[in-house]
Parts: sequence; structure tokens; C-alpha cells
Amino acid sequence: MQNNNSKWGFGIIVLTILISLCIFLFTFMRDINREPSTVYTVYLDGKTIGNLASRKDFEDFINDKEDELKKKYGVDTIYAPDGVEIKKNFTYDNVISTNEQIYNRVISNKKFTVKGYQINIDNSEIEDFEKKTIYVLSKDIFDKAVVDTIKAFIDEESYTKFINGTQEEIKELGSLIENIDLQENVTYKEVLIPTDKNIFTDVETLSKYLLYGTLEEQETYIVTADDTIESIASDHKLNVQEFLIANPQFTSENNLLYESQVVYVGLIKPIISVVVDIHSVSDEERPFDTETEYDSTQYIGYTAVIREGENGLDRVTRKSQYINGQLVSGVVDSTTNLKPAVNKIIVKGDKYAPNVADLSYWQWPTDRPYTITSYFEYRWGSFHQGIDIYVGYGSPIYAANNGVVQAVGTGCTPGYLGCNGRQGNYVLINHNAGGYYTVYMHMKDIYVSQGQTVARGQKIGAMGNTGEVYPVPSSYNPYGGTHLHFGVRVGGPYGGHINPLRLF
Repeated sequence: MQNNNSKWGFGIIVLTILISLCIFLFTFMRDINREPSTVYTVYLDGKTIGNLASRKDFEDFINDKEDELKKKYGVDTIYAPDGVEIKKNFTYDNVISTNEQIYNRVISNKKFTVKGYQINIDNSEIEDFEKKTIYVLSKDIFDKAVVDTIKAFIDEESYTKFINGTQEEIKELGSLIENIDLQENVTYKEVLIPTDKNIFTDVETLSKYLLYGTLEEQETYIVTADDTIESIASDHKLNVQEFLIANPQFTSENNLLYESQVVYVGLIKPIISVVVDIHSVSDEERPFDTETEYDSTQYIGYTAVIREGENGLDRVTRKSQYINGQLVSGVVDSTTNLKPAVNKIIVKGDKYAPNVADLSYWQWPTDRPYTITSYFEYRWGSFHQGIDIYVGYGSPIYAANNGVVQAVGTGCTPGYLGCNGRQGNYVLINHNAGGYYTVYMHMKDIYVSQGQTVARGQKIGAMGNTGEVYPVPSSYNPYGGTHLHFGVRVGGPYGGHINPLRLF
């Protein structure tokens, strides 16, 4: 019985093999007598999604189907998404998909594309720089938008003269533009752009984005009777220059406003940094200093003028650099003294300790001539609680008045300065009168120590660029950001900030 079952099973196996062989031979003989057909196989990210009878018919179908996209972008042709390939093949497989079927399989995964440019904006000199990518239909749109952005920081007449090489040479006094450039590296690449990307199609919209860093509607303000340009800017955390850039119809903070006028008060955050180098020659008044002689037989408060002071005059040649309208460097190239200043000489009583300041006479904390690059005002959306003074890297810094060094730090000391970690090397002086304290930040070197008594005009350090400064020092520009941040507090080391220029 077992032998019969085994024979029966073996017979089934042999029969199955014979049937499979017949099917193979039938198919083989059929394909021998049949010509392979030409198809166009469509791949999506390397995977087959079907065969087409005609590549051109499919491309025509896409363009008819995506007519709305062509109108939106003003183009004649819409292209398949990135990752879609159509290859010509010869096959015996006669299964052909319709154009509609292939189209639906594609759009369920990806968007169709238009031909345009990918603009990459990068700056390897700045650590942690946030790279930007912009898509435009044509390179010309981006180039024109950049010019519009430059003109937000330079008046059109000056820009045109620079571009055309028609600036007048400086004979005695005046200024001219030496160079205009972008701080970032900008690269172009022609690509097929997916239509779900933000693609700029006009100069005006891209110009707004490059200037404000957003396409959102900018905040506006309705002018009231008591408003001035300065007061509106301050109330909205702008400085006057930023306000004028946002409202190009105004050319000066002294321009008149009218009630119910609408102005823009949005915060400017440019995508690109417009660098402008200016060469200038100007006559600048050299203020006289006040020399103080002390009479130990007289009490503090006694004052006698021995000689009145008289301002001098210097002819100063500067190389100034502006980034997005903000003065960041004012290197004095040369100085010719046209008229020497005559210092005022006074005699004061100092019967008490000399570490007490005389609040009626303050020493300017740097050499002259100098450049104030930032004032006591809003800047970049926050209030700048002092003034930034530029003379040159390593130039002397002086105590503004008699006092005692309250603190010396390199970066951040809890307490006196709020410990924000941005001030670099600093000195804080307690003037022991009226609650006045002065602070000197970003120093290269410090020549005093905590607890030391200092006199008005005493050299306490050297100008540098430690801490958080702009532009950031780099191998290309090791002295970038050099300046002295000079601040004044009243009421103690935690007292309120006042405008340092009030002392002088």
C-alpha cells in the first residue's frame, strides 16, 4: 500500500514539471516570433511607477494640466519634480499606464517644478551664521532687489555716481564712496524649483524680504500732533537712521510730520549686509581740555580760573565703514592741526581725599579726534545704554573723573554690570560723589586694579574688541569691532543709566 502511494506522488511531481516546461516553451516560442515594443518607463526616486507610450504626450499633458502654475509664475513650461526620470526602454511587457495615472502617482508624492535660480547666502567669517536660501525665477530679479536694498542705505544720486565713476574728487573738504560690497558670500545655481517653495517672481517683494527678513506686513503708526521722527523711532525701539530707512520719503530727522500721517515702524533685519566704505575729509573742532591744579589749603568746592580755554581746529581724513547704514569703523587716516586748542586751567581745593570726583568737570575718556559709532538710543531693537567711541586698536582710555576702581573684569562678573557676559574686559569706577559710576568696556588691556584710587585723566587701559562686538573679529579683520563702550550710572552700581554726553 505504501509503495503505491509513493508511486502516485512521484507521478504528480513529474506531471507538474512537464506542464511548467510546456508553458515556458510556449512563452519562449511566442516571444521569439514577437518584436519587443518601445515604452518610456517612469521612475520616481529610483522606483518604477509605470510605463508610458509617449514621453512627449506626457510632457504636453503636464503642461496642459498645470496651466494654473504657468500663469502664476509667468512661464511657458512646467517640469517634472526632482527625482522623476523617464527612460526609453524595449520590453515585451505591454502594460501601458495612461498619462493621468502616471500624473496622479507623481503628484501624490512631489510637486512639479519651474526653472529658476537658487541663491545661497553664507558668511564663513561669522561663527554660527544662519545660512539663507532664496529661490527666484531669474537672476535679474535678485540683482535688481540687491540694488534696491543698497539704495535703502545710500541715496540714489551717490550710488549712481559711484556706479558710473562720476564722483567728484575731494579737493579740500568732502567725501566719496570708495567701495560698495556685500559682507556675505552669494552664489547662484540654476535649478528646477519645486512649486511648494517660496519663489520670488518680482523685484519689489524680494526687496522687502531682503530688507526686513520677512514677508509679513510691517507695523505702522499714525502720527499725532506732538510726535517727532526721533520720538516715534525711540517709542518703537528704532534709532533715527533705522526709521529713515523704513520710511525713505524722509531724508532727515528734522523733516516735518503731519497729524494722521502713516509711517512704518517695523524692525529692520536685513538678509544681506551692505558694506559701504567712505573716504572723507572734514574740519573738526578740537575741544579744549580743562587742566586742574589742586590747592591743598583750600576746601573741596573752591574754584579759581587761571586761564580760559579755547577750542582748536583739526582737518581730519577718515576711512569710515558702514554696514547696513550703521557706522562700525571710523579709522582716522591723518590729522592736520589747523589751530591748536588752548586748555582751560583752574585751581580747585582738595583738602579732602582726592578719590572724590568733581562733578562739574569730566575728562573725555579717549584721545582726540574720535568717532562716536553708537549713541545713547535704541539700536537693533534694544536700548544702547551708553556711547561707543572709536579711535583705534590699543589707543589709551582715561578715567573720566577721580574715584576708586569698584570692579575689574574679563568677560562677566555677577552684580555690577548685570553679568550679561558681553562686555569683555571692563573697568567700573565709583566716583564717590552724587552716586556716579562710570564703566569702560571691550578693553584690550587694563592698567588698574580693584580698590585702586584713580585721578581724572589717568590712563586706565587700552581700547580693544573683547566681548561681544560688531563686526566680529576674524582672521581677515582681527581688529573688527574695536571701540570703547562708555557708560554712566547714577545711584550706585545698580543705578539708572544716563546719557554720557550729559557730562560734557
